Amino acid sequence: MTSPGPEDEGGDAACWLRRVCPACGRIADEDPPTRCPACGEVLPAE
Repeated sequence: MTSPGPEDEGGDAACWLRRVCPACGRIADEDPPTRCPACGEVLPAE
């Protein structure tokens, strides 16, 4: 069996980056402006 190449790597879409909480790293359930559901940190609109 061969190991997967770079083209086979998965991951989250870059457009979700704005949903990542800077305080705890959790992904928010909706686009900013919102609050992190885990820690309550405000995720401002850009």
